[in-house]
Amino acid sequence: MVVETGRHRRPASPMGRAVLVAVCWLAVLAVSPYRHVSPRVHDMALLVHLGSMVIGFGAVLTVDWFGLLWLAGRRTLTDVLNTARGTHVPIWAGFAGLLASGALLGLPAGPKAFAVLVIGVNGVYAAVLLRELSRHATPPTSLLIRSGVATLISQAGWWTALVLGYLNSRTG
Repeated sequence: MVVETGRHRRPASPMGRAVLVAVCWLAVLAVSPYRHVSPRVHDMALLVHLGSMVIGFGAVLTVDWFGLLWLAGRRTLTDVLNTARGTHVPIWAGFAGLLASGALLGLPAGPKAFAVLVIGVNGVYAAVLLRELSRHATPPTSLLIRSGVATLISQAGWWTALVLGYLNSRTG
């Protein structure tokens, strides 16, 4: 890849990113019922799935922990924003790994599949909020409330997917 000074790639719009998340999610749902893999491949896919959960959700928990520390007055908002920027790649790598390995593990239960879609679309929205928060020395209350709601949605989605994945593995 050649990088030219003064030229920047224009990032995809949030709507384009949300559509990409939804298309990838739909592809997993479309492919997974027809993927019959050997027990060895299934075990490897499960290992990748669990590792992706650790990477993605662990990075999300890190950002949210720094957010709680900020609320407690023990970190600055700049610390939280820098942490969020630094965990961007592991969060999305974990999410992508979950989708890719999930395609080999079989069709997820309906609520778990929906939770995964919510996680992805909410992640796109969280990136928009991160850019907005970065523009303010003192963010407006409405922006902080939207960020708090996105955080709660994220936590609910990740925990729902985790618990339902565990329960599904116990019955299936």
